[in-house]
Amino acid sequence: MKSKKLLPGCGRRTVIKSVRSRILISLISTISLAAILLLYYVDLDAWLLHIVAVFVLFNLRQHIVAENQGTSFLSLQQGGQLLFKNSRHPGWQDVAITESFVTHWIIVLTLRSLVDSKKYSLVYAVDSTNRLSYRRLVIYLRHLQS
Repeated sequence: MKSKKLLPGCGRRTVIKSVRSRILISLISTISLAAILLLYYVDLDAWLLHIVAVFVLFNLRQHIVAENQGTSFLSLQQGGQLLFKNSRHPGWQDVAITESFVTHWIIVLTLRSLVDSKKYSLVYAVDSTNRLSYRRLVIYLRHLQS
C-alpha cells in the first residue's frame, strides 16, 4: 500500500490492489454447484438440463479465470477524487461510486467512469487486500455515505 499527498488540503492517497480471493472463489463455486444440483429437481428435458448444467460450469470456469487473472487498483484520498485502474485498461481513470454494499467480510462497489461513463464492478473480500487497506476502504465508504 502506497501513500502520497497529491492535493493540498486533502489526506494522503491510498492505493488498494486486489489479489486473488479464496473466499470469492469458494462462494462462486458453492453457488454454481448448488444451482446445478437444483436443476435436477426441475421438470425439463434431460438434454436441456445437461446444456444448462454445462453452461453453469462454463460460467464458473470463466469467473475463476477472471478472479485469478484480473487485478484492479483503487486509489482513494479523503477529500479528493477516486481513481481506478485495472489490468485491461492502462492508466488511471476518475470514477464515482454509484452503489456500494459493505459488510465485515465483503465490499461490493459499482463504479462509473467520469470520462466515458463505463461501469465497473469491484468485489473486495477480506482476503483480497491487506487488513489496513480493507479498513481504510470501509472508512472511506462510510464517510461518503454520511
